[in-house]
Amino acid sequence: MAFPHTPKRGKDLFQLIDKLNEQFGLDIPNPKIHSPSLEPDRKSLRWRVHLGIKRLHYDRNANINETLNNFEDVSESERDERLIYLAKLIRDELYILTKGSYSPFFKGLDGIPEKATEQSSPSKGLKRRMSEEEDEFRTAPNSPVNYPVQGSTLEDAFDLVNDGEGYSLDPGPAQVFKSPKVNATRGPSAFVQRLTAPDKFRRYDAVPPTQDDPNVSFATTEPTSIFDSRDDRIDTSFISTITDATVPMCDSDYEDSVVNHMLSQELKMALERSQLMDETIVHEPPESVEQRLIDDLLHYGPFAQTYSFPGSIPLRYRYELERIGRAWNISSDRMLAGNSISFKTRDGFWEWIKGHNQRNGKPLPEKPTTKAWDSAIGSFKTDKHSEVVVLTGDLEWCSEHEPGIFKMNLNPLKTERTCRFHRRFGSDRFLSLTMPAPSRPPRHFPLPSDPSLLRETIALWLTQNVHRCLGRIWKPFFVEEIKSKRKVKAEPKFRVDFFAIDGVDFNKNTHIPPIPLARQNSESHTPMSLDSLLNWHMSRDDNIKQANCKLFQRISLGLSKTFATVALKPSQILPLEEPEGTPVMNDGCALMSRGLASRICDSLGITGATPSAFQGRIAGAKGLWMVDKHNSTISTESDVWIQISDSQLKIKPHPAGWQEPVDEEKLTFEVVKWSKPLHTVDLNTQLLAILEHGGQIKEYVAGLTRAGIRAVCEDFATVVQSDSPVLCRSLIQKMKPSAESSSAAMLHKVRRMEEWMADDAEAVVRLTEAGFAPRTFRPLRKRLRKCLIGLLDQYVEQLHIEVPLSTYAFCIADPYGVLKEDEVHFGFSSNWRDPEGQFEDNLLDGMDVLVARLPAHVPSDIQRRRAVWKPELRHFKDVIVFPTVGTTPLAHMLSGGDYDGDTTWVCWDQNIVQKFRNSDLSTMEYPAEHFGLEEHNVPMKDIDSWDEFLQSTFTFNLTMSNLGRCTVEHEKISYDESIDSPNAKELACLLSHLVDGRKGGVRLSEQAWRAYRKRVSPRARDVPAYKNPSRRPKLTNIIDYLRFEVAQKEKDNVLRLLEGSLAKAGTTYEHDRDLTKPWDEAREQAEEDRREGGQLHVILKNVAQEIDDLFDRWTRSVTGENSFSAVSLEIADQAKAIPPPEGDHPMILVWRYSNDAWLQLLASYLYKKRPESSFVLYAFGETLCELKASSVPSRSVVNEILACYRVNQKVVARLTARDTVEDEDSDDGNEYEGADAIAMLQATKLSGGYYDWDDDLSVE
Repeated sequence: MAFPHTPKRGKDLFQLIDKLNEQFGLDIPNPKIHSPSLEPDRKSLRWRVHLGIKRLHYDRNANINETLNNFEDVSESERDERLIYLAKLIRDELYILTKGSYSPFFKGLDGIPEKATEQSSPSKGLKRRMSEEEDEFRTAPNSPVNYPVQGSTLEDAFDLVNDGEGYSLDPGPAQVFKSPKVNATRGPSAFVQRLTAPDKFRRYDAVPPTQDDPNVSFATTEPTSIFDSRDDRIDTSFISTITDATVPMCDSDYEDSVVNHMLSQELKMALERSQLMDETIVHEPPESVEQRLIDDLLHYGPFAQTYSFPGSIPLRYRYELERIGRAWNISSDRMLAGNSISFKTRDGFWEWIKGHNQRNGKPLPEKPTTKAWDSAIGSFKTDKHSEVVVLTGDLEWCSEHEPGIFKMNLNPLKTERTCRFHRRFGSDRFLSLTMPAPSRPPRHFPLPSDPSLLRETIALWLTQNVHRCLGRIWKPFFVEEIKSKRKVKAEPKFRVDFFAIDGVDFNKNTHIPPIPLARQNSESHTPMSLDSLLNWHMSRDDNIKQANCKLFQRISLGLSKTFATVALKPSQILPLEEPEGTPVMNDGCALMSRGLASRICDSLGITGATPSAFQGRIAGAKGLWMVDKHNSTISTESDVWIQISDSQLKIKPHPAGWQEPVDEEKLTFEVVKWSKPLHTVDLNTQLLAILEHGGQIKEYVAGLTRAGIRAVCEDFATVVQSDSPVLCRSLIQKMKPSAESSSAAMLHKVRRMEEWMADDAEAVVRLTEAGFAPRTFRPLRKRLRKCLIGLLDQYVEQLHIEVPLSTYAFCIADPYGVLKEDEVHFGFSSNWRDPEGQFEDNLLDGMDVLVARLPAHVPSDIQRRRAVWKPELRHFKDVIVFPTVGTTPLAHMLSGGDYDGDTTWVCWDQNIVQKFRNSDLSTMEYPAEHFGLEEHNVPMKDIDSWDEFLQSTFTFNLTMSNLGRCTVEHEKISYDESIDSPNAKELACLLSHLVDGRKGGVRLSEQAWRAYRKRVSPRARDVPAYKNPSRRPKLTNIIDYLRFEVAQKEKDNVLRLLEGSLAKAGTTYEHDRDLTKPWDEAREQAEEDRREGGQLHVILKNVAQEIDDLFDRWTRSVTGENSFSAVSLEIADQAKAIPPPEGDHPMILVWRYSNDAWLQLLASYLYKKRPESSFVLYAFGETLCELKASSVPSRSVVNEILACYRVNQKVVARLTARDTVEDEDSDDGNEYEGADAIAMLQATKLSGGYYDWDDDLSVE
């Protein structure tokens, strides 16, 4: 009876070869992923050994245990020739396996002198030892046998050729022998048991144990896409259809993609395509779903390009050519012929792209900015402080009719604030790609029942392969879920960061250091392995006690967008030890010297007072550093020093113990943010329920809501009635549209200025800057009204409630221990004045305040404390100081915060504070097991390599966080029950576990979440009415009450009053003579010319007809007031591109030689004919602005400077006052807000003083 055999697992094979390499240093190749570019080098002895082991491993009739058991017996003196000896053992075993058919496999082994294997071990040699358990002798190849047996030869199995290393014996006559009987029941030797022993810790296997190895494919046919809808597809040979993705490239010795043992200096794999191994080599188990997914990603994936531009083409051109080719869906080899490119400018290159013979009417992709293009050479740095050009793109799901899983689109070159990795190794060595969540594939992907299969396979594909793009070889090293800052619902995405380990433009000298020299240009990089990058950033040996998931998150220290400032020495770093056995009261913060702070300010171009605190990174530490007082009690040899506490140190070792010389980039203080002058903020809706629970504040907050809405409408009415461009510009600044309120959006301010027609607020700004008035220029009034409606909608839907006596500030821990447990210290850098006259001072003393931190989920997340003034803390401005005495840090009480840069909400409005009563901290803590949370952390000591580290952490981090939907469920429960209900408190505990889930290695599975939600919400709960207006409001809920009963009614009321007042005042409208002047003058000239027999009037008539035709097309292309298709914008471009006419009239000559004059004529006609149409602004908006501004004294300002400007409200009040009293002693007229920003623009390169749009200095 035949018994079934358990299929051999590929994972066991890889582990076997890895440990052979580790124990004996054999460097046997061990590719874990099959790729057409990684074919075996049949001439190499190491590859022969690899193939032989693989054959023995998978053949059920082979006994690899005895072969390796013999190899273990080699003595130390024999190991000089151990690889050759192992090859002979495999040869003997294969000779027996193929039943005596001789072949030239391992040919020439006997002809090599072997000092150890031949002379010291004559009993082994080429003959197998007789086992005491065998019934017959097992004979070597030179022993005859009685019965010849026909069978497959080794040539069938290996198809090997001579390797040129001396193995050149001619094949002799075939020797036949009797096949020995093999004892198949004999167990593995102790040696083999050690090699293949299972790990003692949990690993992240990407596939089920029934087929653990989706990585190696020996199929001779092209893999059919698992997502291919064509079921009748005929498999064809790889040779005929699949071309290696890197034909013109050579792999570097540093390519550590598949496994680190695979490549070394002595074994450099050629990437020329070779034939696939014959199917008879290894009879593996049937192709698994996992393998087919891998095949799809390898052969149809985003990195499966078959052509790479040569290294002689500069990177920015390679990037743009490949980006455009992908956008047009044509291969790179059809984008450029030859090995050079002659364009000198961006515009010249894009003119060529416009007429490219492969375009075929396809739209042009977005151009890179001139700044990014010009900077994408050399170091890839711009002339701005800590800014570089970056390479980015998006992975997207393939459509139903496209083979494969992902396709890639590259983004235009763009500039970003730099990070440590960019500064040290060059930003062009890093590629950042977004990708959709693997757990949310399109519906047309027929996935198997296991929901995690695609995610695990993608992680395997990413981490265990090299990826080729732009003529470079990339390896991923970090992934994280992208946190959307937009309130609109968007598909979840992840960002994957890649590092270029080699490339066609890399310098491949024979002596290459593992860590490249600093400041290499994009044209002179040297290869570097991913292992070297990770070891440079965080030594594995020094962090062996950490867990893999936590250490993985520390990679982000090297990717944080920061300003590089001052480089320190180890002697300037002071360790700040935290006492054992007591709570850490200063978690995340420490002191820096005032001398260091001054140097940082010089580098950043910060003028005026020194900030009180800097959030930053240095070495393996992150946190918030407080600036020490002038008469510091800390004495050192230098006035430049910084403390690093144990809680701040995330990556060991502590830099205070580093030996010089050290890498300067690792000891540079990198600034994320710094404390700045504070301002009034809106009340976050998360705090409303807690405030109402702590005290009845509903009616007071309702009054603030009404006052805010009323003030906005009153300002609007004043602007329209005054018809003042200055007041209109001031109003837009006060409105603070959402697009301009976030710091990140400031980075795009210059681009918005260039595309001002697409943004209502920016259009109002541009039109008022040109001198248009809101009542007399209808397009301006329409845009202004849209801004008002949008702002009022935000006041209703998002409840913008301004509390004048509240702000957000960094919280720091009292470094001198002078505050009592219930005290805080809070001072300002300038007087804080409440418009209602309730408060005007630069500090809080002798009053109670409320402090909170977002997110806030339980009643104790807002705390009431006593604000006092301490002279020892007087130098701390615009930060709130918390005490360091007691048993629990105040920051921790506020939803588990710390002092590494958390911002705290502070309110000292006594109408709110005096009604609030503190709630006790929750005493009920639920462990992770209570919620079914899974632990995925693995100690680093149990992880063998960086490859394994990345595969395990990528698999874990590609899961979507459940934090969002748990937060939504908590909001529903708080709405239905109360924020203090047991269910709400329990769910808040789950949220505290999930907040640091990535770092803690805990995950709430789909099954666990559904089971838990069913327990706390047996029936599905509805979304609260304030997020679902179709639901009946619950007016006992403070948010529902404020939205529906207060804000909505107040909005309707003020709009009705506003429309009435504007109708009573009346609005006049007539053509702006400044805009019609060019056309009117041309018409007059045409009439004079006509009387003299000229043709200018005919030319003007033709011009008018051409514009009228375009206007008619525009009208048909626009389907609504705000709906503009690509056709509409193309029509606007065509209007601007109308060429000037031919002729000898003086005016025609002016138009031909002055493009501005010609555009003004076109704009003037269109405005006079269609003054109310949006077409005139979309086609000639900038021309009309220039025409209007030229009618009065004015000057041109570039957008980069203009972005620094901010309207000074005092100057506005003076300019618009009816009776102005000039104060000769006042110097306000010579000062303006934003002066600091201009000063930074003028700072020298040596001090690093470049202004950053994101630092908010000129704004606040």
